[in-house]
Amino acid sequence: MRTILLAVAALLVVGTAALAALPVSIPMDQQINLGYTYNSQSPSGDAIYPAFNADTQTFFPGSHVRHNLVYGGGAGGWWYQYVDLNLAGITTPGSGLDLSAADAKIEFDARYYQDPEMNTNPYGDAQIFVRIYTYGADGNTYLGYRDYGIVYGANSSNPPYGAWYPTWWHLTIDVNGATHTDGGSFDVTNVSRIRFYGTDWSGVGTDFVDFKNLLITPEPAALVLLALGGLVVARRRRS
Repeated sequence: MRTILLAVAALLVVGTAALAALPVSIPMDQQINLGYTYNSQSPSGDAIYPAFNADTQTFFPGSHVRHNLVYGGGAGGWWYQYVDLNLAGITTPGSGLDLSAADAKIEFDARYYQDPEMNTNPYGDAQIFVRIYTYGADGNTYLGYRDYGIVYGANSSNPPYGAWYPTWWHLTIDVNGATHTDGGSFDVTNVSRIRFYGTDWSGVGTDFVDFKNLLITPEPAALVLLALGGLVVARRRRS
């Protein structure tokens, strides 16, 4: 028992670094806003947000978030949906998630709707790209990224053509094993922001993309140790 308690004490000393090894689960069915205002992309402090255009989002409590594709007004354009782990209180600026483990994964559920009556090229570009980021100690200075390209939809094996809305698809990204491109000073041990993005060139404001159940799994071995530590601490508090 003494050995276990010492291990727990060591984890508590590690603090934020230990917390960064925990699995991250964000249902994405409601906004997270802790009042932080250091992210210029989301000056209101919202941890889940669309950026750079006129797109909006709608939360369905207990279910998902909907990214409403209104940008372009018939001309189409790129859309961007972000999840900021610092603003969500999961990581702290300059100390993001360590996803360097060989089996680290990012998982989420998604579905894409392109209006077959209003969109002149329905499901012709209904895809989702994924990019993860490293930001500086201020939580706002961009340092680098890792991009996985298209993980869902047109020009991808998931889902095949015809398997569109209302079907939910579960997507899994092998953080270090999947094909990717790194840019800038990306640091896989310091990941604090995720971006889902894509195009909607023929949309007229009636298309949308839905997301839910974002799960980031760093390193299973660390998870087991932390879970054990949590049980021991809880037992001490009850005794």
